[in-house]
Amino acid sequence: MWNVSVTSTNSQRPPIPPRGDVEDVDYYRILGVPYTATRAEITRAYRKAMKRVHPDRQPPSAREAAEQHARLLNRAYSTLAHTESRRAYDMSIKAQAVQDQIMSQYFGGFGMPGSGDLSGERFRQPPTAADRRNQKRNDRNAMVSIVVVFAGATVAVVALLVIWAAASSLFRALF
Repeated sequence: MWNVSVTSTNSQRPPIPPRGDVEDVDYYRILGVPYTATRAEITRAYRKAMKRVHPDRQPPSAREAAEQHARLLNRAYSTLAHTESRRAYDMSIKAQAVQDQIMSQYFGGFGMPGSGDLSGERFRQPPTAADRRNQKRNDRNAMVSIVVVFAGATVAVVALLVIWAAASSLFRALF
């Protein structure tokens, strides 16, 4: 989902999301309202956003982008203002969230390809102090294990070289 912010000042227009699937757009974020917003709050947010990005208020160079954003605002408002279309949209958002969570398990915690969230950050909680201590201890144990394995492999190679050198000198002395 795109992070479209509509809480900017009048001097800054919100970024226009790239063209893509309609399902990729979060209408609640576009209008800047919570998921629990009432119809009056949605209408208020729509009018405020439309005043800010209306194509007639923009310079000619930015008019095409403003028209695209106005169309997106219109689509968001028409979907969220009507009870049945909002209910269907909310169900599709919930289904998409569940699907993303299920698929993230198959991708090892990563988001779906093309979702923009490749690290799965939206599902992670910030680490606690105990989590950080455990991670530090695990990192230290992993480093010690690597050093021990490397040192053991080095000792084994040196021992094999010494045995080979002793065996070859003994073999030469006998024959």
